[in-house]
Amino acid sequence: MIPVHDDNPTHGRPVVTIGLIIANVIIFLGCALQGQRYQELVWRFGFVPAALTHDVVDVRDAIREMEMDARPQLVRDRRTGRIFAIPQKSMAETATALPAAMKLFTCMFMHGGLMHLLGNMLYLWIFGNNIEDRLGPALFAVFYLATGVIGTLAHTFIDPDGLVPLIGASGAISGVLGAYILLFPRARIMTLVPIGFYLTTVMLPAWIFLGVYAVLQVLNGLPALTRFQQGGVAYWAHIGGFVAGLLLIRFLPQKKHARPIRARPLDAIDHEPDDDFPFLRL
Repeated sequence: MIPVHDDNPTHGRPVVTIGLIIANVIIFLGCALQGQRYQELVWRFGFVPAALTHDVVDVRDAIREMEMDARPQLVRDRRTGRIFAIPQKSMAETATALPAAMKLFTCMFMHGGLMHLLGNMLYLWIFGNNIEDRLGPALFAVFYLATGVIGTLAHTFIDPDGLVPLIGASGAISGVLGAYILLFPRARIMTLVPIGFYLTTVMLPAWIFLGVYAVLQVLNGLPALTRFQQGGVAYWAHIGGFVAGLLLIRFLPQKKHARPIRARPLDAIDHEPDDDFPFLRL
């Protein structure tokens, strides 16, 4: 299921939400333009769980050992037909160049591909503006970063020896979703649903849409409890962020907005001249 928009108007411009989207897009484009250096940037700014739970020297040795076990990149010489391996630069030093505590934040602004970026930014745009509207820009920024960090730490708790870099904003965005389902459970979400080879849209209450999301994260995350994860999706970062959002939003001060007035038909205005001045929501 893909969300299209929510029927949940806000009272102001979500400057932090927009700023986060712009920052993520700019950083992604900047990394994509680096070509072959992109992998190095992922290791430099992505979060390696073992770097937080183990000594730096041990982490570097483990990464070098992992690289030696990996299949080498082979090329064929067009003139002679000979096949030889290209020496690969070790990422052991790069992965530990920055403090692990710093990379708890930098990893939130890195993405592994265009679809990864677009999916995260779509969810942030649809659901983030309402949480920012409730918390205000400054507190929302703190909330977003805090739930992202907690999500990453949840993944680290499940995989403390992990050597695969963790990147993406999904932990923070899951925190936004956790807050949204608590604050706006009855808000309607226009959802794109595939049925066979066709696509249709349905209006779902937020508690159903986000409830399904949460259940899927748990079901997909259960296998990570029993086996070593070599990549893919960090479901426990999603789960940790979602739970953090559910809990944190209960204790943060919120703006008690009234729901914005909906514009009425003109004939209704003509018959009720004493009502508040009407407006149109763009």
